[in-house]
Amino acid sequence: MTKLREKAQGRTKQIVGQMIGDDELVHEGKEQERDAEKEAENETASSSEPAQPASSQD
Repeated sequence: MTKLREKAQGRTKQIVGQMIGDDELVHEGKEQERDAEKEAENETASSSEPAQPASSQD
């Protein structure tokens, strides 16, 4: 699943949880959204790193 979709689902869980008074669902949504943000940050950081030249082992 895409990071954007994961984040949107997390936010939706939070909103629905708040509407029905389910604190566990709110917490689960926050965790899902946080995890999606971390994944997106990690993917961005790894793609922006300069390529390392291959080391020769002669």
